[in-house]
Amino acid sequence: MHWAKRRVANARYSLGTSGVSEPPEAGALVLHAQAKLATPFASPENYYGIPALREAIAAAYDAPPEGVLVSDGTSLANYTALAVLCGRGDRVIVESPTYPALLEIPRWLGASVEPWPRNPKDSWIPSIEELERTLASGGPVRLVVLSRLHNPTGSDLPRPFLERLAALAASHDFHVLLDEVYLDFVEGAAPGHTFGPPMVTTGSLTKAFGFGGLRVGWVLGEPQVIAAMRELSFYLSVDGATTAQRVAVEVLAQRERFLTRSRAIARDGIERVQRWIDSRDDVSWTPPDGGLLGWVKLHHIEDTRRFAERLFEEEGVAIAEGDFFGWPGWTRLAFGAPPARVDEALLRLGRALDRA
Repeated sequence: MHWAKRRVANARYSLGTSGVSEPPEAGALVLHAQAKLATPFASPENYYGIPALREAIAAAYDAPPEGVLVSDGTSLANYTALAVLCGRGDRVIVESPTYPALLEIPRWLGASVEPWPRNPKDSWIPSIEELERTLASGGPVRLVVLSRLHNPTGSDLPRPFLERLAALAASHDFHVLLDEVYLDFVEGAAPGHTFGPPMVTTGSLTKAFGFGGLRVGWVLGEPQVIAAMRELSFYLSVDGATTAQRVAVEVLAQRERFLTRSRAIARDGIERVQRWIDSRDDVSWTPPDGGLLGWVKLHHIEDTRRFAERLFEEEGVAIAEGDFFGWPGWTRLAFGAPPARVDEALLRLGRALDRA
């Protein structure tokens, strides 16, 4: 978080910004939504999201309205879900590499966290057989945590994998939390919670929509589980930001329009990074299934933290070093910036690699 708030925000050429930019028509949409409000700051029935927003999210992501909890972005959604699904002494399995918060929050809650490796030789899909062996050893597992699209590799989880995982969760009595904030980049992808009652998903209007300033996120799942999260949410955010939630209703009404733009940005970014990787012999990756993130192996860099520091100091480029994800020698590249700036950032990254 210090890296995101300090280095990325101050980089001249960022390969760290992980969401699309705000759409050009965002301002007009906000004004349109506000013009429809007789009382902009009133918050009727806004105890866990105004009804219109919960209904819009439910319709967009194939969930019952009572299975929707609106949250202040995906970060609070993840915290709320994790705090209900696991606690002190619980055995929790978390993908590796992973977005740090998905690992650190269970630890903060007192859980015993074990890694579930994602294998680059299998397109970064973790092994169900390995999970079965883990379930057969030690005590019972309370929770499995994954991201989709995977942060940092951008890989998706195929339907057969999710079906087997949901069946395992049901038979062994554990839940699965899927952070799906990047999943909207994949057209037609089935949300994880639709694979069965043990599955819970989180998301927001930030990464794939470009409306991060609204701070509108959600948790989706089986209504009984979501009811427990509602109870906890009263201690975290008594009432949400009603005006932002009403604007979010308007955003979801034009969901496909915004996602068509974002998917085009993602496709262009993947192609640009692929051309850059093809031009070099000291980097490699598995092309992501979508989104704005790629996980790149730096073949001749051992101290990626120091390399990233020098890259920022000498070239003004921010990258997320693999150390953040527990994998030195790798870096997460984000390529949602304007094309010319992505190209310049990659040129400067290549120059730093040549010097190193």
